[in-house]
Amino acid sequence: MFLFTFEDTFMITGRGLTLTPGVGNKHVITETKVKLIRPDTTELFSVIKGIGFDKGHSILLAADIKKEDVPIGTEVWLMD
Repeated sequence: MFLFTFEDTFMITGRGLTLTPGVGNKHVITETKVKLIRPDTTELFSVIKGIGFDKGHSILLAADIKKEDVPIGTEVWLMD
């Protein structure tokens, strides 16, 4: 299931990469596996490690994903 196309990223030292604008009102939980589809159509896989309390419910990815790994415009999909 498609979650969102992210518009910005923030690296939190020691925690991981936060993606915004977030999942909105879609139901997700931590430890959910996600697929990231970059604008060049290459794929990366990660896990949701946290969900923000901001209005968009930004998500925090596992610390192995770095800001330079995922350009703006990357799509976030839930894994089936």
